[in-house]
Amino acid sequence: MAGSVGGDGSDPEFQVAPMIDVLLVLLIFFMSITTDQVLKIDKSIALPVATEAKKRENDMKNQVIVNVDWDTALGKAQVRYGAIVCDPIEQLADHVRPVKEANDKVKLIIRGDALTPAVEVQKVIEQLAAAGIDDISLSGTNR
Repeated sequence: MAGSVGGDGSDPEFQVAPMIDVLLVLLIFFMSITTDQVLKIDKSIALPVATEAKKRENDMKNQVIVNVDWDTALGKAQVRYGAIVCDPIEQLADHVRPVKEANDKVKLIIRGDALTPAVEVQKVIEQLAAAGIDDISLSGTNR
């Protein structure tokens, strides 16, 4: 009793259309993830140079970024949590506190402009401490 698998004995054909569909779905997925991460970093901030700076391991799901930009025209710092401008600075604690309550392992990175006085960064750290954040890093560049 010999059985037949079927077909006419020719080689199977490679289907291109489903492969293109899968590639487009993956492309859209990775573009949406990348866009979310790029929006957290403000390219206008010139980080201070720290020659001994070490690259920190990225932990995207537990990482939160606060940008501190120095406005020379106004002579004051502009603090941004994502797209939210925190003015007055006390608003920062109100925005960060729910994130800390939802995720106890949250790590906060402060990206301060090189022109920003240390006192302004210290004010940001005080607001984050008031919100219960205990893992804070300062971002810099080694070049």
